Amino acid sequence: MGTRFHGLFSIGLVVMAVALAAVTALLTSSVLGLGYLALSALALLGIFYAFCAKCPCRLSCGHVLPGMLASRFVSCEPGPYSKVETAIVMAALLLLLGLPQAWLWRYPILLIAFWLSAIVAVIEIRSFVCRACDNTFCPAASQGSGLSGS
Repeated sequence: MGTRFHGLFSIGLVVMAVALAAVTALLTSSVLGLGYLALSALALLGIFYAFCAKCPCRLSCGHVLPGMLASRFVSCEPGPYSKVETAIVMAALLLLLGLPQAWLWRYPILLIAFWLSAIVAVIEIRSFVCRACDNTFCPAASQGSGLSGS
């Protein structure tokens, strides 16, 4: 299977995790559910803007869609990520993964499904998408993981 399969599969798993968190939030409160969906959309836009738009591999990325959208709507030169951009990505991930814990714990099966989706997505990304990526500016590649293609 190619990198695109793993990239699209991992995006599907992330969407599934967010959908599970949103449905669970909606079971608690419609305001909470809609608020989480709005924050999730902002978090994903933050990742596209702060990370995908600066990636030199955005047009050949295994994730396909984020790089295409970022290159079409955001004009950035590829280069090292600033501390602010890294903070935006970290805050977005915290919002997507951390915030739902406040209500997911009430529904153990949905909590388990949420974390299985998220964990398998990370494994897919790290095992397949990152290994095929040549983004030497990526913080994951610069930590000696050998994932920068070098």
